[in-house]
Amino acid sequence: MIRLTAAVLLLAPAIAQADCPTPQAMSAAADSWLAGERLPDPLVTTMQDAACAYGHFRERLQDPLGAPIGVKVGFTSKPAQEAFGVSGPVAGALFRDMILPDGTAVSLAGTRSPLYEADLIVTVADPAIAQATTREEIAAALDEVRPFVELPDLALAEGLKPTGPIMAAYGVLPWRGVMGQGIKIADLPDPVADLAALSVDLKVDGESVGIGNGEMLLGHPLDVVLWLVQQGGYDMPAGTLISLGSLGKLTPATAGLRIEADYQVGGQPMHVGFDLTD
Repeated sequence: MIRLTAAVLLLAPAIAQADCPTPQAMSAAADSWLAGERLPDPLVTTMQDAACAYGHFRERLQDPLGAPIGVKVGFTSKPAQEAFGVSGPVAGALFRDMILPDGTAVSLAGTRSPLYEADLIVTVADPAIAQATTREEIAAALDEVRPFVELPDLALAEGLKPTGPIMAAYGVLPWRGVMGQGIKIADLPDPVADLAALSVDLKVDGESVGIGNGEMLLGHPLDVVLWLVQQGGYDMPAGTLISLGSLGKLTPATAGLRIEADYQVGGQPMHVGFDLTD
């Protein structure tokens, strides 16, 4: 089981948390979210306080959603950072029940403001990734690159502006994601160059709605993993999933749509697709 500490996940230095919400408040917010309600203002204004808040929130989710199996890294593009007023990425846990297989019919029941976006997942092969310092070392410690469409739920209270600290306090608001079959990193002719040059074509009901490429992820997909590793303070055993961030715009999710994403990496195709239902 992956062990993730909120302070690490949210870039927070080890300083006093004078304005951290109480554990009871964040646990109550988690219970409300699990019940299909919207999330209240956590009353945090700094990333340090957000890290403290998220620790309480995440702890309450673990039993209902299963053990953490990976990490979602958000705000990996400059437009996203500027939109939410943050200077770098933010991360949160991915729980077992959030990840669905290719071809799943995804019910939107219980969501409040669901969205979809093309994303990308890499999986860890070697826990020695924690000592990696270069793209090449990161690539050598990874197992697969996998197609992934994320379905976050911007479930904040009506009228609450989604600032960086608020998003961080709720772990960047993951809800579900559909993951397809991947390609072994070791099978790529040149993993570093091939991941940089990857492309994705996101389709809705068979029509292309957006093209993405590896440069959208901190300039290079492996740099997202390198950023995460450099935060330190947690284990990433073999099998850990790392969601690298958005490869296109967030779009409202509505029942009845067929969502597909076609990738090219190192001359090889990857595909993931699913239907959205009520």
